[in-house]
Amino acid sequence: MYYRKLSKVQYLLFFFGITIFLYLNNYLTVYSHISNNNNNIVIQEIMDQDDKIKVQFGYEPEKININTLTNLKFSVLNSTTNEHIKNFIARVVVTEGSELFRFDNITVNDGDFSVKHSFANYGTHQVFLRVDTNSSITPVTFDVIIPSYQSSSSSPFLMDSFKSDVDNDNESTSFATYLIIGVGVAISIGMTIILLSILKKK
Repeated sequence: MYYRKLSKVQYLLFFFGITIFLYLNNYLTVYSHISNNNNNIVIQEIMDQDDKIKVQFGYEPEKININTLTNLKFSVLNSTTNEHIKNFIARVVVTEGSELFRFDNITVNDGDFSVKHSFANYGTHQVFLRVDTNSSITPVTFDVIIPSYQSSSSSPFLMDSFKSDVDNDNESTSFATYLIIGVGVAISIGMTIILLSILKKK
């Protein structure tokens, strides 16, 4: 009664499977939050110690053009685990002098969302965010500064602000995630078969 020896190819497949599995497991537990592919987004961060919530904020483009849509990005995280807060309601208010632009009742499923707003004036503006979870209400404020010397080649007409389509923004990311999960499952099955062959009696 003994165990069957593995061939060199089986050993290589086994260790390759272990390596890929560990890599994918690490990949799936890393949270990139606000994407910053070109390193052009200045990310502001505010932490609420009482509610254990951390909020990241950034906007694109880096140099805001007057009367042109700016993408205001938010990422809401658990400050202890650094994981996304999920399934909450967000409210955003953008101030421009005495004018207020509201984005109410934004349903956020995975912690990341964005709204688009067209700034009509130079100067310092505030972006207020309220995060309503099942256990807390957390308000935070961020500054957006548009220098008066900053040139603008945008249209002279003010464009309406509107919510970004989160589903479309996340479509490519979701596809990549499902693909990686599928590969991980296939590798796990392969590893299981190899382990069973090790333990199988001849």
